[in-house]
Amino acid sequence: MNRRLFTLGTATLALMLGSCGPTPQLKVKEAVLTLSPVDSNPSGFHFNVYGGPEDVYLLRVSTPSAIRTEMHDVGVDPKTGAVTMSPMNRVLIPAGKKVEFKRGGKHVMMWGVNLIPRRLGEIETEFLFSNNARIRVKARVQEMDGTDPDEKKAIDG
Repeated sequence: MNRRLFTLGTATLALMLGSCGPTPQLKVKEAVLTLSPVDSNPSGFHFNVYGGPEDVYLLRVSTPSAIRTEMHDVGVDPKTGAVTMSPMNRVLIPAGKKVEFKRGGKHVMMWGVNLIPRRLGEIETEFLFSNNARIRVKARVQEMDGTDPDEKKAIDG
């Protein structure tokens, strides 16, 4: 009898452990800064945030290579059909879910991007979350048409 209980208990424990997948980790991936063709206009920063084990809010995206950054969302006014853009103070990142910051939706605008990321083809960014997590990401820098910035081509070629 004890052997059966032990075997049944071991089998139950194995099933329980087997159903436990890896714990999701809060991360930022696929980050790309698309430079505005007009220096005085903001550039668009797009990326994906993958939620961790608990709901958190993305509070800020910053970089030492830009004068100012702001999170925005794009919407459509139901009365007029006009496209609107509004700033966001925080964005919910649900546990285990992906939140996209993409063209035509949530995104970060960066004003005054300096020459360093333009020449290197990458920009260092930091994401601050409500659980005090800080994630640093090196994002690719590209022109509006998806090519490398002109300054990088001039230095390399």
